[in-house]
Amino acid sequence: MAVELAMHADRREFVRSEVLELVSHGWGVVPGSVWDGQRYTQGHTGLPTVGLVPVMVSGRSMSVAREAWSWWSVAPYGVLARVGEKFEVLNVSSDLVSAALATDDGATRSCPVMRSPDGDSARLIVTQGTRLCGALGCLAGVTLVRGGSLVPLPPTETADGAWSWWIHPADVGYRSGNGTAVQDALISQVRGGWV
Repeated sequence: MAVELAMHADRREFVRSEVLELVSHGWGVVPGSVWDGQRYTQGHTGLPTVGLVPVMVSGRSMSVAREAWSWWSVAPYGVLARVGEKFEVLNVSSDLVSAALATDDGATRSCPVMRSPDGDSARLIVTQGTRLCGALGCLAGVTLVRGGSLVPLPPTETADGAWSWWIHPADVGYRSGNGTAVQDALISQVRGGWV
């Protein structure tokens, strides 16, 4: 039991540290339910929730470090961000992102990129107002996450595993990638025979 409590405390500290970095750089976050290895709970209580959902009644984004510190001191809440508030999120296959990163393309390398727990897909964080380019939208699995949707940010634990950073926001100055340039880089991979 003591080992389990220590692991829980270490996890809470790690998640809180990541959240405070995001908030201190202007990213808004929402505390989400906690995956306890068997089910999602509210985190501050053992009450179950239906999936990964906000645990705050208002569900509003917080961007004040003191408030975030207070919330994530209680539990290793999931870290959720609302799409469209500060950035858009482009879902793409990991293979396509890997191909773009293997080139000398600066657009993809200057974009925060998350990897899904199974490693099959990636989410690129691009500038607010980005629209999905028609050539890219024709590819299976390429989508722009709908504005207002909540997406998990690393190191959120889910039933499928933990989200992780492929390119950490700190590595790109906590800035979103240029949506047009990122999509152009991905399209060039498709035209170059990636698919």
